[in-house]
Amino acid sequence: MIDPTIGVVLVALATVNTAVIIGLGFFRRPSRASAIWSFAFTLAMVASYGWVAADATGSTALRSGCAGVLLGATLFVWAGVRAWRGKRPFVEVAAGVTVLSCIVLPLAAGDDAFGPAFRVVFFVGAVFAALTLAELVKIGPRLRHETMPLALASSGFILFGALSTIDAFTQAAPPAGSDGLDLIRNLNSMGSIVYGAAALITVLLLTREGAPIVRTAMTPSPFRAVAEDRLRRAEALGDKWWCLLDIRLDDPVDLREAFSATDFARVADRFARDVRSALPADADILGQDDGRMTVLLPRPEGAVRQLLSRLLDRVATPDPAQPIAVRVSASIGWAGVDVVGYDLDDLLAAARLASTQAQRSGGDRWERVSVEQASRD
Repeated sequence: MIDPTIGVVLVALATVNTAVIIGLGFFRRPSRASAIWSFAFTLAMVASYGWVAADATGSTALRSGCAGVLLGATLFVWAGVRAWRGKRPFVEVAAGVTVLSCIVLPLAAGDDAFGPAFRVVFFVGAVFAALTLAELVKIGPRLRHETMPLALASSGFILFGALSTIDAFTQAAPPAGSDGLDLIRNLNSMGSIVYGAAALITVLLLTREGAPIVRTAMTPSPFRAVAEDRLRRAEALGDKWWCLLDIRLDDPVDLREAFSATDFARVADRFARDVRSALPADADILGQDDGRMTVLLPRPEGAVRQLLSRLLDRVATPDPAQPIAVRVSASIGWAGVDVVGYDLDDLLAAARLASTQAQRSGGDRWERVSVEQASRD
């Protein structure tokens, strides 16, 4: 039985966590990952209510089943991280282990087999916490501040799993009427509160950050054919006055919310016109979507700086016809062949990362890929 005070805190936090991730995460930026995370927090909320109800009624089977559901919530957090990274989330694995736990634990409730079964389930949860930690590490240092809360909570879960295993081998025979799980129950209830809060912080930040850019080859297009041909000839001649620019509107989600669909389309059209009018005629320009353009530009560094300054000023100039006084700005990722090389996909990936960094630094600026960044990426 868990402490009633802890039970009330668990129910309150689980309810708030679920409301926050659905309202500020999934509804704000729906995706496969945010849907899985919303389901995970919903499972945790249901388990917390069931856990308190089980203590009130004295139902060991219900308490055991809720413990299995709570384990499933941590598994779906792992699946959501994989989905966010663009990997197969293995939702079926998370669902299968959850269902199995919800069957095994209630069947073993009130029996001598419950203690070993609960420890095994707890150990499985620690294994998936380790898998979650591994996925967070793969996200890389760019988002280390966002992933830190869940990484620390997962590390704590792994430690608790190790303590549970050690306790199973070192504990003396429990007294009659006790299953010897008092320590593990306390760790589980307290850990659930900490893990839920930490997971909420990380998954909400990742959801609002958006999925990472997956480096894939562009669909064959006239822009790709022309760009690759120009880069091949530039490399053959040793011409280093070429760069690739990733230009995007800042805060497109907020702009969509501030304007109607028609007004946002007008803002996006003006942005595209500003980019085309600010750049020279020999620049190859590709419009990716509303508020994003890719440009291959043959100019030396000094000339590029002047062009980008002029472009940012033009985009930020208020539009008298704009119905709402909202400042529009852009961020630019700048990848030069002298740093990244002449491969188009390398230039695209580097420029995208640089423009993302420019946006995260406040926007209305450009970020040039350095030698250190290129070697690290």
